[in-house]
Amino acid sequence: MSPWLNDLKKAIILQDIQKLDSLLDQTPKFTSILDMEEAAYLLLNAKTFLESERSSTLHSLSQLKNTIDFLKATENISASSINLKL
Repeated sequence: MSPWLNDLKKAIILQDIQKLDSLLDQTPKFTSILDMEEAAYLLLNAKTFLESERSSTLHSLSQLKNTIDFLKATENISASSINLKL
């Protein structure tokens, strides 16, 4: 088994996005069908993990945008616009 496959396994288990990115940039040429199949399986797992992270990030960004929009909408309300008569 190649060291690249071991590193890929570690990166998936540790959910290390930077390491995954680095490993994808240096994909080796495999010499055996078994290594190719294992790499394909691991890459499928990495893809699933990265898609999940992307979805989570998009959801967080959407929530932040909604919060920012709310804050912008409420900051323009001045004290003088609220006429409370006692």
